[in-house]
Amino acid sequence: MNAYNSKFHDGFVDGLLIREAQVIIFIRTEGNEAFALVADDVTRMRMDSLLQGNIIFDIVMRQGQELTRSDMDIYGFAASPDGEKLANDKLERLRIENRVALEINPSYGCECFLIAQAVTLIPRSELKSLNLW
Repeated sequence: MNAYNSKFHDGFVDGLLIREAQVIIFIRTEGNEAFALVADDVTRMRMDSLLQGNIIFDIVMRQGQELTRSDMDIYGFAASPDGEKLANDKLERLRIENRVALEINPSYGCECFLIAQAVTLIPRSELKSLNLW
């Protein structure tokens, strides 16, 4: 598990950009250092309560074998009769594919959860040089 707790605790979620299967989440530290979380090949995402002044409690990433059964709830399998089997099958596939679960937990406002092939944290100033626009 990779956590950015100390760096982004009490930081901010400024917004996001969705481009096909890529999602860029704009975040800042409490000291206003601007970063972007670049998620590639996103297969599922949920973002709730995006408000003015979204305050981050923590950011957590799990990858491969660290993925949990509860990470599969984003797929909504529990609503079907075969939900548990479908969720466990999906979990096994995502572990084999070494997928990443990214969680942004709020103190206030924005809550985000996504599943992607890779998630990279970069300074926001580097976005233009990476041709992500």
